[in-house]
Amino acid sequence: MEKSARPRTALNECVKVVVRCRPLSQKEKNEGYDEVVKVWPERGAVQVYNPKGQDKLFTYDAAYDCTADTQTIYDEMVRPLVASVLDGFNGCVFAYGQTGTGKTHTMEGTADHEGIIPRAFRHIWAHIENGASPDVTHLVSCSYVELYLEDVRDLLSKECKKLTIRGQELNGFYIPEMTSVVCKSAAEMVRVMRAGNKNRAAGRTDMNEHSSRSHAVFLVTVETAHRPTNRIRVGKLNLVDLAGSERQAKTNASAERLREASRINQALSSLGNVISALAENSPHVPYRDSKLTRILQDSLGGNSKTIMIANIGPASYNYDETITTLRYAHRAKAIKNKPVRNEDPKDAKLREYQAEIERLRALIEQRKTASLDKKPKKPPKVKPQAQDNVLVEEDTVSIENENILAESTIEQEKNKTEELEQQIKALEERLVQGGGGGGKELINNLNESQVILEQRHMEIAERKKREVEMQQRIELEEETTASVTNTFTTLQQEVDHKTQRLKKCVSKYLWLREEMVEQREAHDAERREREALQAALIAALRRRLLLADSLVPDAGRPAVLRARYSDDSDSWELRQVPKSVPSALKKEHVVESVGRKSARAAPRPTTAHRLGTAGVR
Repeated sequence: MEKSARPRTALNECVKVVVRCRPLSQKEKNEGYDEVVKVWPERGAVQVYNPKGQDKLFTYDAAYDCTADTQTIYDEMVRPLVASVLDGFNGCVFAYGQTGTGKTHTMEGTADHEGIIPRAFRHIWAHIENGASPDVTHLVSCSYVELYLEDVRDLLSKECKKLTIRGQELNGFYIPEMTSVVCKSAAEMVRVMRAGNKNRAAGRTDMNEHSSRSHAVFLVTVETAHRPTNRIRVGKLNLVDLAGSERQAKTNASAERLREASRINQALSSLGNVISALAENSPHVPYRDSKLTRILQDSLGGNSKTIMIANIGPASYNYDETITTLRYAHRAKAIKNKPVRNEDPKDAKLREYQAEIERLRALIEQRKTASLDKKPKKPPKVKPQAQDNVLVEEDTVSIENENILAESTIEQEKNKTEELEQQIKALEERLVQGGGGGGKELINNLNESQVILEQRHMEIAERKKREVEMQQRIELEEETTASVTNTFTTLQQEVDHKTQRLKKCVSKYLWLREEMVEQREAHDAERREREALQAALIAALRRRLLLADSLVPDAGRPAVLRARYSDDSDSWELRQVPKSVPSALKKEHVVESVGRKSARAAPRPTTAHRLGTAGVR
């Protein structure tokens, strides 16, 4: 808990988990559902009433009920993270939970109630505009992608083209062809976000009128250059709005909506497996099971400061989904990241822009120097009596032609110089100078007041977090030291006290046993859902293979059998069969490899007969 008081440390830092509970919807009120969730903000605790057994209590870094607004959540939890991004760290905020619990409302908000993303925009630009030193240059760029049906799509391109994810050992993931927009104000970033939202996949279900059908990631990169030291810091902020988990029985999804739901649940299940593996310190973390977990790889257990916002609903109708969300959120508290300040990275755009500006300025100086050597020549002054009239006229015409050519060349050089100056101006406009170049005294006073106000916000948020931590610690110590502090005057008092403690232990034992039974039932239900999904996918695969097998010519079948898909290159590759293997064994080897399950490179069978031969049923 004490680690949260040191936002700039490069040591291990746990993922901060926040729970937000929405109010009952009008539909839930009309259908008569009860509230089963009680939030204790001062303790950071969430209590869920179980109509069939023991109540459940979970504690987190912070918990907010339906009366808390997004501004409070931002000031207390998100503002310190965005401040660390401006200091050169990586940061991530992602909303997780069941469909219809308010994840998009929390992250994006509405025109009347801003979400975390637009508030982060204003925070970033308030920091840049209030900077006291004109020697600091900033470059802010943003991108917007979504994960729809396990395809990464660029929301800022007109065609919403599909993209590929590449991995880096030090910088996490990157997407080579992703559109990056340089912004010069918070309003521009909001316009970029709204333009991307128009391309985002959404649809209607029985549980949500405007259900997100994809996972969206808004990426903000803030580069800061200090002139005296010539050092560059790069902070990256990932703002993630996950699609909600859903059950077909409640959403009544069918056709395309059902296919979207299966992909959404599959990605969220992979995310849950990653959270569980990291919480248990497993030697293998299945990041490659889904593109979503690959995108969040740095945010979970990597070089990033991360906040997870778990959104839940209070209705008894969603009791199982609420418990599942709270369990995953509780596990995420144990995940440890290793944030490191990003200084002088090789791929900094700010350095590229500065180098390009210097190159263009040097080119302008060269052109100016060259233009001085090409000034028009003056006709020589000669005495008519000493020169022949014909020769004088020829020399004059020649000089005039040279002058015309020189003037034309100078005009071209002037136009090219103006073009280069326009390019420099365009590049410099992308860069933002801190402090506004000195400004007036009134502006400076206003900037100082805003900086002081921001510091007060952070101090209040830090004080409140410490109060929650102290309250949780006091409750824990009261349980452990009760037997030491109590003194008894009679034997009956001691018996009554120990009887009370025994009842608490029995109650805790029953709660743990009930928890184990519920988790087993949830595991069985999830397994049955996966088996049904697997059966449906295999049936669809058989139909596609049957169709593909009828279209593949006999001459091309050996090459098809050797085809393997590579996640690293995101393409199909032909595997070479060793020459020492007999031809009969080659065929058997290929057929048997069809049934082999691999998370990284699944082979491609070509017929339903071979699929059945390989043992897939």
